[in-house]
Amino acid sequence: MAQVNPRDLKPGQWVDGWRIVRRIGSGAYGVVYEVEKDGQRFALKLACHREQSGDPRQTDARAKREVACLQQLHHRHVIRMWAHGRWPEPRSGFLYIVLDFVDGYTLGHWVERTHPTPHEVAVLFLKLFDALEHLHGRGVFHRDLSLRNIMVSQDGEPVIIDFGSADYAAAEELTDAPLPPGTPRNRSPEAVSFWNANRHNPEARYPFKATDDIFALGANLYDVLTDPSPERSKKRPPLGGVMPPPSPFKVTQGRVPQELSAHAMHLIASDPKARPAIAKDARRPLEEFVQFKGPEWRGLPVHPVVSQIPPEPADRASMPSSAGEAARNMLRPGWRRSALAGALALVVLAAVMATSLAQLVPGEPPPPLPEPAEKPTSRSAPLPSPLPPPEEASPSVNQPENSPALTNGVPNPSQVQKASAQRVLSKVQRCALLVASLSWFAAGCPGVQTRPEPEACPEKAIKAMEQELGWTLDSGQTALVTVDVTKGRMPRWPHNNKEEDNWAVFKEGPVTGALSMPYKKAPEGTLLEGHLWTTGDKIVGRYFRARLPNERTVPICLELRHGGMLKEEGSKPGKAVGSKEADAVAVTRWR
Repeated sequence: MAQVNPRDLKPGQWVDGWRIVRRIGSGAYGVVYEVEKDGQRFALKLACHREQSGDPRQTDARAKREVACLQQLHHRHVIRMWAHGRWPEPRSGFLYIVLDFVDGYTLGHWVERTHPTPHEVAVLFLKLFDALEHLHGRGVFHRDLSLRNIMVSQDGEPVIIDFGSADYAAAEELTDAPLPPGTPRNRSPEAVSFWNANRHNPEARYPFKATDDIFALGANLYDVLTDPSPERSKKRPPLGGVMPPPSPFKVTQGRVPQELSAHAMHLIASDPKARPAIAKDARRPLEEFVQFKGPEWRGLPVHPVVSQIPPEPADRASMPSSAGEAARNMLRPGWRRSALAGALALVVLAAVMATSLAQLVPGEPPPPLPEPAEKPTSRSAPLPSPLPPPEEASPSVNQPENSPALTNGVPNPSQVQKASAQRVLSKVQRCALLVASLSWFAAGCPGVQTRPEPEACPEKAIKAMEQELGWTLDSGQTALVTVDVTKGRMPRWPHNNKEEDNWAVFKEGPVTGALSMPYKKAPEGTLLEGHLWTTGDKIVGRYFRARLPNERTVPICLELRHGGMLKEEGSKPGKAVGSKEADAVAVTRWR
């Protein structure tokens, strides 16, 4: 039995009555398996060090401290320990811990896959700060609250996992470095300063406090609000550095409400006196935010889904056939556009490349990059898989730290200008490579999008419009719509109506509009999820789904009247000027 390697267990083998189903993941100090007992699933963590991780006795000591921490915690949003023991020998074997199996995704993957609204983010972090208050109330510090150490179940419930770095008041000191194990991105400014001053002092030990956990959870909130793909973002600088980061409101161009943005910045303030001292104080504003019901909180996702069409719903039949087919074709390696559309795109792209290269005059700063599409769209379908694949599951073990050393480097201005020029060229080159692919929309390439083709409206949408919404199709009866809710609507009172208030600049991409007035059974304010095309002399708009105030979503075929609205003076490639409100008609066939 002494030859057993805990990292080599196979499905079907047993650990003290727990049958191995599959390996979830491993780190420097342990390995985690999905196990089964009496028809129920659990996660089993075995403490075993790698050669490069140092003293195996310290690995065992860390596991015992993790057990001690978990024994003190009983909260629905904290991973629960069901059993622990030693295997294969009861005295000298490897320490194992049996935990809840969380069927879901890491917090970072949750952001990427569900496209949460500000309200959903506020609800989630309200629960997390409540769990953190529970931890601190029992003298437990997590010490590594990162995006990977928070899971979100398929029911949308967050769970704090991985207490391998945790500490409690009476625990023996195990840290053999100035800072405890953790994620540099989420270290507080006090911890960063301590590291800078003591990195070469082997005897220095940072006194971790509750405010460090609060800062780390606040850093997670900041990343959720500002990064649409936080799981894939690597080598990000510490948020506790010298320069404060831009606010979520600014980063998202207003998609994050100012109240939530200000609270996130409050949680990661550089001055510890400006931050909440206890988790309860950090939780209170979130209790207020979750009561807000406005569209800026519940109607739009924090991050837009940058693709040609809105994400396909769980019921594929509810999407227009053209959109559904396009979504399916995006997943096929052999998908291609028609030769005519590709040729047209190449001609336009050549003009764009010539213009961009001509503007790169030596000695002058390069032109700014085209702004990426910032159109919010709907939430994606619920989490699609009952079991996360092994590479997406987050084990309750410390992962090898890949973050860079803490630095405060300042780039040379000449290097910045050179890099900017390179970014312009790489943008053009990237767009050239993406011609005849829906990927050019995600890359923000201007001037190469084709106009939509005529298509029949799906039967399910026709039925929903006629029976549920009471709309008369192909009748010429119009609905007044706000083309893009992020641009606002026209002023309602003539004496306050300034000419410039009637117009907005629209970009090609996903869009969320709204009914400016009631339209049959659909009340004013009903959100309309669709897409805008700005190539040509008109702004073409199609809306695929209607989200009613009661949160019910129905498929529709609603398009801007007369094939779109005319562009106004001042329109530029990629930036079309048009009316904030326009007439739209319900149709049985896209024109």
